[in-house]
Amino acid sequence: MKKTVIFLGTMLWLYGCRPEKAKPEPEGERVEVVLEFRHYYDGTLMEPEAVYTGSDGRMVRFRFIRHLLTNICLLNDSGDTVRLEVDRVLIREDKVSYRLGSLQPREGRWQMMLLYGVDSVTNITVQPPMVMDVNDPLAPQFPSMYWTWESGYLFSRIEAQADTSRLPSGQLNGFLDFHLGKTGWSRWLGPFPVRMEGKKWLLTLTGDLYPMITELQLPEEFSCHTFENTALAARVMQAITAHIMPLEEG
Repeated sequence: MKKTVIFLGTMLWLYGCRPEKAKPEPEGERVEVVLEFRHYYDGTLMEPEAVYTGSDGRMVRFRFIRHLLTNICLLNDSGDTVRLEVDRVLIREDKVSYRLGSLQPREGRWQMMLLYGVDSVTNITVQPPMVMDVNDPLAPQFPSMYWTWESGYLFSRIEAQADTSRLPSGQLNGFLDFHLGKTGWSRWLGPFPVRMEGKKWLLTLTGDLYPMITELQLPEEFSCHTFENTALAARVMQAITAHIMPLEEG
């Protein structure tokens, strides 16, 4: 009995002397990470369904402008990388702002990297029916961003009414139809500096589609689905991605 009392007393003493668990530090204030994407035509900010005339006199009215951006991340000068809550978005002609999540503010100069298209592994192994989150751009979309007669995703989908005459006629007398993308064609955009605006980290990108139109030899090159003419598809996709850049401040 005496040994039992001593044992219990020792255990109580040890328990009483045990250091308290460290309390978790309260989570600090978070900032929103936002990507904006604004479409331009020959330097003019575009609005959905509006008709635009380039400096060459050719008219165009875009119906669908879609770009698939994935593997979005932040990195700083020290090489630190931060993956975001939302790391892929489908850029649309009728939307400007895309929330990528929130994080605690960090020191240093931060930049954003984005992959135009889908990396090769994902493009081969993932299909829309496999993606349960309806907000995920890899889920089924309308119009579709997945090939029905080839494997993989469309990285760009551009459709428009346009003046497709050999010489500009001043009329919307035809259409443009470009579905672009295949395994191995994804390309990195950036790094682009992220600017701080109050409680928001913001990157505003612009994409001017006028160079894409001037790249075409009309009326012959009015349409291309990548696998029908890979040379034309590569030219058009290069004209699109080469003119995606940060908005110049001021």
